[in-house]
Amino acid sequence: MDSDELVISLLFPPSDYVSGINVFKRILNNKKPVDVFQAKLELPVENLDIFNQYVNDRIFLDIDCELDTPECVFKSLEDSMNLIEKDYAKIYSRSWIANNHFIALEYKFSNPDVFWTAEFSDPLILNISNKIRNNKKFFIDNPDYVDEVNGHIIGLNEKNNCEFPLIENRSSVFFLAEYLTYLFADKLVFTNENQRNAMLNQFPEDVHEFALKKSVIERHPTLDEKYYHVQSAELDLNENYINMAYFGRDYYGQRHFESLFYSIESLNHKFKDKIRIYLFIEDVSLMKKLISTLSSRDSFIVKKPLDYFEFLNATTKFDVLMVNDVVTDGVWPYNPYLPSKISDYLGSSRDIWAFYENGSALSKFDVKYKSDIRDFNSCRTQLINILEDYGFKDENCSVNENYFAQRLTALNRLYDFEFKKNSKLKAENEALKELNEDILSSNSWKLTKPLRDIRNKK
Repeated sequence: MDSDELVISLLFPPSDYVSGINVFKRILNNKKPVDVFQAKLELPVENLDIFNQYVNDRIFLDIDCELDTPECVFKSLEDSMNLIEKDYAKIYSRSWIANNHFIALEYKFSNPDVFWTAEFSDPLILNISNKIRNNKKFFIDNPDYVDEVNGHIIGLNEKNNCEFPLIENRSSVFFLAEYLTYLFADKLVFTNENQRNAMLNQFPEDVHEFALKKSVIERHPTLDEKYYHVQSAELDLNENYINMAYFGRDYYGQRHFESLFYSIESLNHKFKDKIRIYLFIEDVSLMKKLISTLSSRDSFIVKKPLDYFEFLNATTKFDVLMVNDVVTDGVWPYNPYLPSKISDYLGSSRDIWAFYENGSALSKFDVKYKSDIRDFNSCRTQLINILEDYGFKDENCSVNENYFAQRLTALNRLYDFEFKKNSKLKAENEALKELNEDILSSNSWKLTKPLRDIRNKK
């Protein structure tokens, strides 16, 4: 069956990027044939038949530049329009990465009747620390492109009787990827309400309302049960233990495990050694160092992340699956992030333990075990509940009140040993300081001042 929809996802599988995987999941759930526009990458082809399901044709873009830099954006625009020869009724793009939206925008300009659905995985303008992304290498310097886009904005304003601002040269790629997508996409998809509010609240009221009216909330998709058995995960789990698992990659600084460490380390419980916690994470070395000072370190097994289908199968074999929020308190007014792995966990039929931040999208999920990631006592209570639910009850369990002092001392020693030994850090810090001062005096920072003023008034 021929496809009338083009999916623009440069990092589409078999790459293992999370954003590309989520695009693939949407295709599987929609069960409709599509063509895919993606980067040409040298990747393994395991499970390629499944990745090709519902994909009629793949259009490959040769790309040898750093994604989302202006050089790469404009190179991909020129090359993609030469490669995409078909007239599609629908296109779909998803960030991260921003490149995807730029290609979709260019196709929309050339084919104004196409219906463009654009999804955002996370905020683009603002980084995880709620700071505007101001790295100079992501500022465009292309007056011809700016003039072209402004011509389209003028046409949009005339058609809708609006006064949306024109863009200026030396704007950030990330600002343009949000702003222009809000203006020209026909449907906007956000994964949760907090994310939509955080992103749209950066803009003037008319832009905000225009985008809001054509937006929907759709959390990350969960696949059918059959996909959890495509590839077997060889784990060698001991059934005499409560086997728990966390699957992730990075973000240790703001997506951390201290509440988990506290819950097990501060608890005096005669069956505590019946717990085995598997952490599948990219930086195995760092994680092993972080647990090396714990008295319960033998309860932790640290491994590299699994391939996607192997990961899906692994989720069906553990007793409890753990997911944690990014900690945003103090830097965001509300948490705009939703961990995509919760959608995969939901299809596993296993118990889930969510370490949530108050008011987050994750906090609203109905899972068996939930604890406030900042309320360490609630985390310990849930650990006791898990032990009891799996047949290990200790009515005389108690709490180690000295945990925090011991943990702080251990982390300080680890910091001194691992980081202060690097004498280059001081020089790197000075270089970052100079870069920050340069950014603050740049035209791009001045151009984004209206946005910052609007944010501060919200």
